[in-house]
Amino acid sequence: MEILMTMIPAGVFLSILSFTIFEIRAIKANKNTAIVSGNIPVYDLNDKLKHYDTINNTALFGVTVFVFTLILAINFYNPSYGLIDALLYIFITTFTGSLVIFLIKIKRNLIIKVFAAFLYGSAHIAGASLAFLASYIIS
Repeated sequence: MEILMTMIPAGVFLSILSFTIFEIRAIKANKNTAIVSGNIPVYDLNDKLKHYDTINNTALFGVTVFVFTLILAINFYNPSYGLIDALLYIFITTFTGSLVIFLIKIKRNLIIKVFAAFLYGSAHIAGASLAFLASYIIS
């Protein structure tokens, strides 16, 4: 249980850092699309998701979470760890990271805060769960 206190801050830091990088990519993709299309305002949610390249950025973030969680899980592996330890790591890092993202976007409207926290949380839960599953299979 003590090693979780080392893994959790590392997981939160790495996931927030990678989420920020992919958010910057999304903003650049939106600017590039706006330049090409002539700054036409988009009101349709589907078009907005395409402009920000949301699907690719969320999938790549999930893969990034998978890779660094797999590295953390293998490096800090202990045979005494079980499912509860993996679930604690996933829950605490996802909750803490979502809270940090929510606080970073405090001046934005509520829908942006919730959507950003959801995109972070869903990709993080999927990537971290698969990473722990893979680490248990490898070990």
